[in-house]
Parts: sequence; structure tokens; C-alpha cells
Amino acid sequence: MTRTRRDFIKLSSLSATAIGLGLVACNTKEDFKLAEVPDSERIKVGLIGVGNRGKSILKALEFVPEIKVSALCDTLEFQMDNAKQYISNKVETFTDFKSLLALKDIDAVIIATPLHEHYKIVMASFDADKHILCEKTLAYNIEECKEIKQRGNQSNKVFQVSYQYQLHPVFNAIKNIINQGYCGTITRIDCSWDRHSNWRRKLPSEDLERQINWRMYKEYSGGLVAELGSHLLNMVDNLLGTHPIKVLGTGGIDYWKDGRETFDNVHALFDYPNGVKVGFHSQLSNSYEGYQMKIYGDKATIISHGMKTAEIIPEGKKVDEKWKDNVDSVTGASIKIIDNDKKRKINPVKNENVIYPTDNDHFNVTWRLYKNFAAAIKGKESLLLGLKDGYQSAISVHMANEAIRNEKIVKWLPEYDV
Repeated sequence: MTRTRRDFIKLSSLSATAIGLGLVACNTKEDFKLAEVPDSERIKVGLIGVGNRGKSILKALEFVPEIKVSALCDTLEFQMDNAKQYISNKVETFTDFKSLLALKDIDAVIIATPLHEHYKIVMASFDADKHILCEKTLAYNIEECKEIKQRGNQSNKVFQVSYQYQLHPVFNAIKNIINQGYCGTITRIDCSWDRHSNWRRKLPSEDLERQINWRMYKEYSGGLVAELGSHLLNMVDNLLGTHPIKVLGTGGIDYWKDGRETFDNVHALFDYPNGVKVGFHSQLSNSYEGYQMKIYGDKATIISHGMKTAEIIPEGKKVDEKWKDNVDSVTGASIKIIDNDKKRKINPVKNENVIYPTDNDHFNVTWRLYKNFAAAIKGKESLLLGLKDGYQSAISVHMANEAIRNEKIVKWLPEYDV
């Protein structure tokens, strides 16, 4: 039995005549339906950490009937009170995560706490024999990441890490175009995630500064690289199919002189195998380029704008013969001429096998992450984003932070290959 929520946003109708290289966008033939899942078949989940990200997770889970949030945990009780508006069933609340993990009817946990708490909660969740979905970055330092990876290698439980941008249709369109060879040999990737803000949260009380604004303090946070760069580094690893060899960098507290300890600008340059150079830049004093990825190949350049739009620009004066006319293949994307300077728009294609709840791709990929988590626990789907993804990207984050903070070249060591 299915029902449709009145407040569902209708999926936008995509043109079936999109011109290009790759798949053609297809019309959605039916609206999203929210299945009625018997309570006995729902996966009982405890959410640990119900700040801004935790509440976003709860919003997505409203559209995942296979999951039932049965318990919440946060050290701030008002956060749990605010979070209850997103949960229709009765829910238990705890200020100690160990009490939540002791619940026998909890099948899985979602960890959305500040970074420095990930390790102890993940390890306790292994001990409690729970399935785990952990927010990025995986853990606070390399040693903690290694221990989690080694423990996960021995576990038969599902372990997913929240790198949902890998599921974004624009990212997959870019990846498929690259795999088809239209960029040629990739030599360089530039990533940026810029904002013009102090990155602070409003405080209900001044004595909660370090709890609410934990991203500002080294004791709890990996700063801009961990919170923003981690997503981009994860996508780069996925595109290149490998991890960095070494990294150097710089940064500082040069604009926001407000007592913060994590840098307000960071700049890292990674060496990848085959000579590929990857840059990551983030600042809090200018938002002009925002969230962007530029991929340079010897045949073409791809520019992605916040995973909202992307274009490809052929290299050289002569456009490849196969780009001249409309090309329709199975690359997962299409390319359409949009100006007289050879620039072509990349049009991603929705997965015909998945009906999304909204026309907001950023929401949809978070929803898809949790749908996959539930399906993997039930044995109905393979896990899309596992511990390997989370571990490898976390090591890159910590290498970059060490290079930036200590002004030195940091190498990927053989001992990281666990």
C-alpha cells in the first residue's frame, strides 16, 4: 500500500529531447510514493547528535519509511526537544550515547556529533553490534581512523560514511564523461569552497560557545578542510580512483580575529599518482566562486558550479568530429552547445530506477544515502558509500591539516593502507 504526502514537491519534468553526448534526460512517469512499511519490518535507529546536521538528517528520514528513529541523543536537551518536530512516533531521549547503545531494539546508529566524538561513539557502536552511518570526516586524527578501519574490516555490520555528493547526478555526469575519454588525460583538478561569513552559529547562551561553535576550536574540529574540503577530496579520489601521495599547504587566521583557533583560510596542493596535481582552497572572506570544481584534461576542461550546473570546454581550436552533431550514448550525461566559444553545458540524467521525493538534488542525494543504508542492512542493495571511502578521504584531510599547520610536506605512508 502506498500514499502520497500532500506536501511532496512534484518532480520537475525533464526534457526527453536534451541534446548531447551521453544519456538524454527523461520525463518522470510517476510521483514519489511513500510506502507503508509495517513497524515490525522497520529498521530501528538511534540518532546521536541532533544539531543542524542531525535535524537535516531527520528531514530526509521523513521520506525513508524503512527507517524508524526510535531514540535521540545529545548533550543539549533543547536540541532534542527541537528535533522531535520531525518525528511522528514516540522517541526516547538520552544525554549519554552509551545509554542509547544499550537499547536492545536499536538496530543501527547515525552519528552526527562534533568530529572529536566520532571515534569513541563508533567503537562503542561496534561493541554494541549496531549498523553504523557516520558523518564525515571519519575521525579526529589518523590513528583513530586506522583503528576504526581495522575494526570495520572485521565487522559484518553495514558501515556507511556520509559522502552523499558522490551520489549527485551532476557529479556522476562528470565522472561518466571523463570515463568516456572526452577530457583526455587529467593533469590537474582545482577545488574551492568559499564563503563570506564568520561560520558561527547563534548561541542561546554564551556559555555554550564551545559546544555550539565547536568548528572554531582545534580541540574538537579539523576546520575548513575537514568540514568542507572533505567532500571535494572524496570526489577527487573517486574520479581518479586513487589517493594522494603527498601534500603541502598554507593557511591562517587572517580575517576573522575573533578568538577562533581553526583557520579562516586554507590552501593545500596534493600530488596524486601519474603527476596529477589537485588543489583545495577555502576562505571565509569572499564567496565569489563558492563551491566549485575545475577538472583540466589535455582534450577538455570541465567546470562544476556547486554541483548545480557544469560545462565542458574542448581544448584547442578544432572541435573533435564526434562533438559536432547531437550524440546520444550511455555515458550518464549529455553535452549541449550553449555559446559560440565551444562551451557546452553538461546535462545530468536522473536514474530511471529511482523516483526521488523532491526536485532538489542536494536533498535527494541525502535521501538516497539513507535509502541505500536501509536497503543494505536488509540485504536488498549493495552499499554505495562504505568505510573505504570514508577512511581514505579522512586520511587526506588529516595529511592536509598537518601540512598546513606545520608548513611541511606530508606523505601518505604505507602504514595507512589498512
